[in-house]
Formats: sequence, C-alpha cells, structure tokens
Amino acid sequence: MPCLKILTNVPKNKIPSDFVNSIIPLLSKVLRKPEQNFICLISGDCQLSFGGVSTEYGAVATIESIGNLGLQENMVIAKEVTSFVEKTLGIKPSNFFLTLYDLQGQNVARNGVTIV
Repeated sequence: MPCLKILTNVPKNKIPSDFVNSIIPLLSKVLRKPEQNFICLISGDCQLSFGGVSTEYGAVATIESIGNLGLQENMVIAKEVTSFVEKTLGIKPSNFFLTLYDLQGQNVARNGVTIV
C-alpha cells in the first residue's frame, strides 16, 4: 500500500476537492503499482515556514512504498510529483520538500496483519 502524505499551508478551500483522486494515476505510473493499492492524504491550513518565510505556499510530503524506489526511480518520482503539486496547488518547487521511504513488508500492516 504505497502512501502519499502532504502537509501544506495552502488553505483547505484552495485545494481541489479531487486532489487525492487526481494524483493517484500519476503515482501509479511512477511507482509502477495498481491504482487501487494507493493511499493519499493532504492536510491544508498547516503552519509552515521555508527558511523563515511563511507567507508563500509550501508543502512537506512523504511517499512510502514497499519497493519500486531507488536512485533512478526516485528522480523520476520527485520530478513528476513536484510538477503535479506546482501545477495543482501553485507551490513553487523550491517550497516543496519530498522524502521517499522504501518500507519492508514486515513493518507494514493492514487489516490487522503485516504485509509479509
């Protein structure tokens, strides 16, 4: 279950209501996993500062996945997700911080059981 989490200072009323569903096809493509496996959440109206500047829109995000992450993959993922966030939320790439975590199945659970 790959998961994208975004915390942003973009006001909730300026986040498209279909944001979480509209980014799923992109995530599915770049992570090479079925759309139905993804979890996505976005939280707006967060207090956020980049280098002491809190008057511009920004976001901090994480992508967690079991596999399909690595040096080459992460460069593509970062480029595509950053571009989508800039286009959809108006966040400059310099104000978007993304971390990617390659998880082990034994450390992930759903329905009360671990994946592996």
